[in-house]
Amino acid sequence: DSTVEEMIPGGQVRTTIDRDLQWYADQRLRDVVSSAGADYGLAITMDVRTCQIVQMSQAPTFNPETRDGLEGSALVNRAVSNVFEPGSVMKTITMAALADQGKITSDSKLTVPSAMVIDKFPIGDYWQHGTLKLTAAGVIAKSSNLGTIVAAKQMSDSTFYRYLRAFGFGSKSGIDLPEETVGLVAPAREWTKAKHATTSFGQGVSVNALQMVRAVGAIANGGVMCTPRIVDSVRSGTGSENSVEAGATKRVVSKQAAAEVTRMMEAVTADDGTAPTAQIEGYRVAGKTGTAWRVNPQTGRYVRGQNTISFMGFAPADNPRFITYVVIDKPPRNAGGGSMAGPVFKDIMSMALERFAVAPTGSKSPKIAQEW
Repeated sequence: DSTVEEMIPGGQVRTTIDRDLQWYADQRLRDVVSSAGADYGLAITMDVRTCQIVQMSQAPTFNPETRDGLEGSALVNRAVSNVFEPGSVMKTITMAALADQGKITSDSKLTVPSAMVIDKFPIGDYWQHGTLKLTAAGVIAKSSNLGTIVAAKQMSDSTFYRYLRAFGFGSKSGIDLPEETVGLVAPAREWTKAKHATTSFGQGVSVNALQMVRAVGAIANGGVMCTPRIVDSVRSGTGSENSVEAGATKRVVSKQAAAEVTRMMEAVTADDGTAPTAQIEGYRVAGKTGTAWRVNPQTGRYVRGQNTISFMGFAPADNPRFITYVVIDKPPRNAGGGSMAGPVFKDIMSMALERFAVAPTGSKSPKIAQEW
């Protein structure tokens, strides 16, 4: 005996993706990855108010209509499945944790040494210098690893770890997509002095790109972190349409702490910052570059001379609407987050602001002291 069940028509999913912005970001990212000879690139844009993903691109990818480029690596959504060490973009989270505790402001004075040796591990900055007198904003603007370590010494391992978890690292973001990884954040009890130091500037901790967008998005959203979503509604086979409700939100740092870090991030895109290439005419832009040693996924070891570079930014800085994250894996050795990822951010963010008719606020970026 056999029975046959009538087929039930599947539902139609309406996403939050903006078609034109997605198309433009796809082309822009493909061009830079191809010209640089990089392994892959990612670009994600999120509305910081609603946590809707309006653009999510990766390159290389495949054409679903012709199946051109269809191979295993292209079938993975790297934005949620790939893990990497974020590098200096993590400095924004370190500073947000310190600011939330009242231990630092953008004008705080920090004495930055020329080099450090922690647990027999030598640590330096990407440029040679003597002792520097930088403000916290200057540390972020110049992307000083050593300055970030000096600042981070003001909080214990357990406190730092607690903030990392509060910002969503080591857990899924809650987005409505499959196969999301959780990254890697070692428990505080396993930390050494070197681990505390390197974590503060984004090495020795692994994230996926969407986790990073969600975390820095909380800074853009006045300290409130929300749940990213990419599905707007689902229409059933019978024709009824059900909207997908926004996910949970939670405050991770104070509004004042978020404002202090935003001020620091505006110094990054200033003419004397590390990413003037990310400036958008008429808009105030807050951002942060990232360069991290690249880990070989097969061996789990760093590969000398190979990096993952990135740029994270939001605009308008004084009334944020969108945040965009650009990640380029294994670019040429001389490429940096500001020089290569920054211009891609600028183009995608400019398109987003135009597509959604976000007008400039009319205010000017404050002059931020980098030295004391």
